[in-house]
Amino acid sequence: MNWYLIGFIIYGVLLALLGFWASRRIKGSDDFMVAGRRMPLWLLAFTFAGLWFGGGTVIGTAGTTLDLGFWSTEWAWGIIPDPYGAGLCLILAGLFYFSALRRVGGVTLPDFFAKRFGKGGSLLSAFILLFGWVFFIAGEIAVIGKIFNSILGWNYNVSILIGMAIVIAYTIAGGMWSVAITDFAQMVIILIGIAVALPISLKAVGGFAEVRAAVPAEMMSFFPHKMEGVGFFGRWIPWIAGWLIVGLGSIPSPDITQVAQSGDSDKSVKRAAFLAGGMYWVFGTVVVILGLIGFALLENNIIPWEALGEDPEMVIPVMIKELFPLPLGILFVSAILAGVMSCADGGILAISTLFTKNVIKDVIKPDIEDKKLLFWGRLIILIFAVLVVLLSLGFPYVFLLTMFGFDLLLAGLFMPLTLGIYWKKANQPGLIAGVIVGILIRVVLSGILEGWSFETVMYPYEWYIYTLAAPAANAAAMIIVSLATQKSYPPIAMADITTKE
Repeated sequence: MNWYLIGFIIYGVLLALLGFWASRRIKGSDDFMVAGRRMPLWLLAFTFAGLWFGGGTVIGTAGTTLDLGFWSTEWAWGIIPDPYGAGLCLILAGLFYFSALRRVGGVTLPDFFAKRFGKGGSLLSAFILLFGWVFFIAGEIAVIGKIFNSILGWNYNVSILIGMAIVIAYTIAGGMWSVAITDFAQMVIILIGIAVALPISLKAVGGFAEVRAAVPAEMMSFFPHKMEGVGFFGRWIPWIAGWLIVGLGSIPSPDITQVAQSGDSDKSVKRAAFLAGGMYWVFGTVVVILGLIGFALLENNIIPWEALGEDPEMVIPVMIKELFPLPLGILFVSAILAGVMSCADGGILAISTLFTKNVIKDVIKPDIEDKKLLFWGRLIILIFAVLVVLLSLGFPYVFLLTMFGFDLLLAGLFMPLTLGIYWKKANQPGLIAGVIVGILIRVVLSGILEGWSFETVMYPYEWYIYTLAAPAANAAAMIIVSLATQKSYPPIAMADITTKE
């Protein structure tokens, strides 16, 4: 009898019941999309943290730590983007962005672009968000395949289909209320699982002194360390770019904007963002430590290297199977799956919301009835779920998928959002020019210079050049074109579009 399977079935049933219970709060599209704008601080904090603290963090970050440590010239993303950049994003968004977006009103991020830059700005931002966010969700769903394949011995493809079906079921049923309530339950489970995993793993390896002895010193250095043939800028520029990928790139992500609009007050939203950022840093650091412990376990032959199957992202599943008592193993597997689903549900709902709100209602059929809009919101979830599954089946690399999604948002939308809020002369032609230039540099230029393949475009050899150059060029193009077209396209000032809560 496979107790892991039984435990997951029980967990899945309880999760579905919780989602269906949340569906009783749904009276219309506003409840479905932004929880009636009455979500309290405590629920906001767990929902913010649960949007990203999932499989990409637990599986991807631990695997990257095992492979490279905190930082490496070989793959300089390291683990700086997640969890540290992700926690920074929530704090920065709470400080400088959420209050302004809430004053503008609306439901989605393209709602802001529509009011500040017109309908063309809304459509362009919606396209970039849809393009980038599919990769993020695919990275989370790929974790399900890896967990089920390792723990249950199931086929990777079948595992993805089953996991996606569960996420779809409770997201369609309850919308934002379902996402918020299930995220709260899932974050509690994942935090307990991570907290329990640390002492068990340390005991198995013989204590932290054994970890320090087994892990090379340079792998444990949070800051760039001196390496032969690598100069000062060669060390620090990639490290800084690593912070920016998620630290700035995820600020214009569709899910945190939608959650921010769901809060019952500006004060609650800001405080919840700070709490979530701190939570992310603390428990993300525990995941990093687990990755270092995994390295020590392998180096000391407590766990054989062959058990990973040449995939460092399998370190956490392997540690669970080899070290954990069965009840705790079931708990931790459920915790990881909880994190995956808490990320996937928020991402899927955000995509559905911006497509139905900013494409169907705002462009295709403005007079659509609320019930029909709700129907379309649920149908779009199914359609985009198919795209996510196809991507995760074809490219099962969690960290690469996740980081590429954020990198696209950094290239295309971070500077337009920032300038739109803080620079009164920004206008629609400037927005369009900035977005096009940013995406061309990040996607097209990397393909031209480093070869047209999925891998080279997602993660070019000198990735940090594109990561830094794309938003900088975006800002330059936006400023130049905006200034040149002030008379023909007068900007709409923030003061003219803000609304009272």
